[in-house]
Amino acid sequence: MSDRTPHYLLNGLAGWRAAFLDNTVLARSGTCLALLSMPGALRPLTDAAGSFGGLQAAIGVALDRQDRVYILDGKACVIKRFDPCHSQFVTLPCVGGTGSQPRQFSGPRGLAISCSDDIYVADTGNRRIQIFSIRGLALRCIWEPLHVTLGASGVAVRKALPIKQALPSGTDCQATITWPTGTWQPWDVVISRCNRVYISDYANGLIHAFDANGCWQAAFTGVGPALPQLVKPTRLGLDSEGRIYIVQENQSYIVVLDADGNFAGKVDKPDQIAGHFCPTAVAVDVNGDLCLSDCVTRRTYFYQPAGEGRWCPFRCCGSSGIFAAALMFDRSGHPLYADGGQRVCQLVPPAVYQTKGTYYSEALDSKTYRSVWHRVTLAGRVPPGTAVKVDTFTAESLKPIDEIQSLDESRWGTNQIATNMPNGKWDCLVLSTPGRYLWLRLTLSGDGSATPALEQAKVYYPRASTLQYMPAVYRQDPAQGDFLDRFLSLFDTIRNHTSEQITDVAKYFDPKATPATRSHDFLSWLAGWLGLSLRSNWPIARRRELVRQAHRLYALRGTREGMCLHIELYAGLRPRILEQFRLRRWLVVNHSRLGDCTTVFGKSIMNRLQIGLNSRIGSFELLDHGDPNLDFFNAYAYQFLVVLPRWPGATEGDRQALQQIIDLAKPAFTLGRLEFQKPRFRVGIQGFLGVDTVISRYPSGVIEGQGSLGYDTVLGSPGQAPAQKPLRIGRDSRLGQNAILN
Repeated sequence: MSDRTPHYLLNGLAGWRAAFLDNTVLARSGTCLALLSMPGALRPLTDAAGSFGGLQAAIGVALDRQDRVYILDGKACVIKRFDPCHSQFVTLPCVGGTGSQPRQFSGPRGLAISCSDDIYVADTGNRRIQIFSIRGLALRCIWEPLHVTLGASGVAVRKALPIKQALPSGTDCQATITWPTGTWQPWDVVISRCNRVYISDYANGLIHAFDANGCWQAAFTGVGPALPQLVKPTRLGLDSEGRIYIVQENQSYIVVLDADGNFAGKVDKPDQIAGHFCPTAVAVDVNGDLCLSDCVTRRTYFYQPAGEGRWCPFRCCGSSGIFAAALMFDRSGHPLYADGGQRVCQLVPPAVYQTKGTYYSEALDSKTYRSVWHRVTLAGRVPPGTAVKVDTFTAESLKPIDEIQSLDESRWGTNQIATNMPNGKWDCLVLSTPGRYLWLRLTLSGDGSATPALEQAKVYYPRASTLQYMPAVYRQDPAQGDFLDRFLSLFDTIRNHTSEQITDVAKYFDPKATPATRSHDFLSWLAGWLGLSLRSNWPIARRRELVRQAHRLYALRGTREGMCLHIELYAGLRPRILEQFRLRRWLVVNHSRLGDCTTVFGKSIMNRLQIGLNSRIGSFELLDHGDPNLDFFNAYAYQFLVVLPRWPGATEGDRQALQQIIDLAKPAFTLGRLEFQKPRFRVGIQGFLGVDTVISRYPSGVIEGQGSLGYDTVLGSPGQAPAQKPLRIGRDSRLGQNAILN
């Protein structure tokens, strides 16, 4: 059956069209249907004695690049780091303490660590963000309080100024500080891979976005279809696609925005707990699944993207009775919970799976009355000890999924079982009665140690067998006709497979699509048709492009433009070609002027051995070609130099490949030479703008045996960074080094 036959494709890219999942999960970011792993147990990060280093209110949790756990204690206003060697949390020195001075906190709520190992703290009570470096715990900067104005033209921010309330004279109390209406109240902070920072503004119902340099960029309201502006946003989550997940105080749903702040969807409560759901924390695991912690049911719910801005709940973990005030995942995919009190725990799932799980599809519509559905094909992996059962149900009218699940087992058809998948593929014939709609049920089973992994399913319709071309007498008896139809489908499958290969043969002649693997390399064969010789060590993308441009290369072969194109296709860089006859600057009587553009021609130009003229030993060369009387013209004749910047990662193999290209593309009577140029600008020695010249940093020192004085190094103090000179415009300012345009 060809893929051009009408069919429904179910996979991670097109969507699985899942109506209900029972003990099954769309793993690997929705690309694979598998059995659900058994929920594990919560393991405290410290010993049974509760040695949490005096935690009072663990409300923030973060991980650095070394997978060390950091906890924000909102009551004690300190940050603690977990020491796995001593199995306890240790307070970071010189960071924290109650107050409004730098390094002090007042009611902190959010904690995050960037990919450059900087600690961001949402100092909620002081209306600011403080940033510390993990190395040395230096205070990098403080993002001061912002005053937010929402107008018709959008959101505007400016620095907020505190209001000091005057006290009666003679009192010993200090003046209290209040903030004007509209001052932001940062609650939580998350950081993307490119160091873009998102902060939830509890007071104004906004999500603020900052760039890596701390410059305010935009504020997002979260307004979506039938959804108002955010109200009291608290916790934030961020996935690998840059989507922002927002928890609001006392709201039973999660708002999802894309990286630019546009509304992307809504994650609602599971149906079974309608009216009893209040998420307190949100995070995204390594598979791209959404994780919500609920303070009402004290459970953790996992959701999967279902496309079109929807998320589908597929499992929950709640045996422990813990909910999270802050939640995140470690690099192994295990959730870390900070419960807002004195516990920090990790959920460690065991490496076992459910023994049985079921997938129900949505109604697949053929749009044809009494359509005869043809077959189901599966692609994936079925390990030993596991199996996949395929069942189908057809009807002429739509039915709710609850009715489909409650059907008697006798009403399901097909009932075929796949216990292995040779070459990763398996198929079976649909044996259900004709009907416009079809529901697919896949039952995955195993012994608990492994799971089937289905990457794709296809449901073909209508059935097009050879029977329709046979005399009607073979279809008179319905029972006999059905048997013959199913019997001929075996041969139809073989025939269709051959027809599909014939139909798709055109892709073998497309350089961009033809196979180029070691086991099936048709690209080299295709290049052989055109007389091209491709080396197996060349990157596949470059080989494909050389074959695709072969017609242009042959039309330009032997020309300067053709050689430039050939080299550019391989290296991705435009070369410079110097034809060496242009170096002739001979001084010819009545045709030249003395100066730097003229050279006196002499015997030393060719150094040819000539008795009586140039025969001193050590000063001549033995040349067996040319005529001494024509050396004036032969010097630099039929020679050229190809200059190419050395790109990062260029190897000696690339040099050899490029020299082969030069030998192939040049005229046969010429001599070509390749020269890789390093990016060094040396006045009077070497300096081709755009070829070997880049603006770079000033050398910082010399290491013995690795540099030459006066060439690429300067003397510096050993083990010390060069002193930062003051920026003086026009004298020592360098863009990208000590000057930033802002």
